Amino acid sequence: MDASQFNASVYNLVQMIPPQKVTSCGHIARLIGVPNQARRVNELVKHLGQTSSSAPWHRVISTSGIVATHGELGNVQRNALEKEGVLVRTGILGESRVEFRQWGWFPEDVEVLSETESDDEWGA
Repeated sequence: MDASQFNASVYNLVQMIPPQKVTSCGHIARLIGVPNQARRVNELVKHLGQTSSSAPWHRVISTSGIVATHGELGNVQRNALEKEGVLVRTGILGESRVEFRQWGWFPEDVEVLSETESDDEWGA
């Protein structure tokens, strides 16, 4: 899988996450067939959050259930999740967390396209 196929696969999978659900970078990596690339998925999701993309990037959180900690991006993500009705709580260390048992989206298998047909500001 080359870089543009990877980018398109992540983008297309993020588009599939239903409202009021979240998934992890690690799960996305596994679903697109590169289970050791969760950090790479995280970088792409962070990029989506910094563009005008319509992809629901805010529905992707860390494997431990923590919402983004990248400065203002974390506040944007938390607010977007709460606006959808997802309960985001503050953890013992002050971090924003989502409970996967209630809000998680973890399909075993999905068909993910490795091409994008979007006019989004996404460089896939």
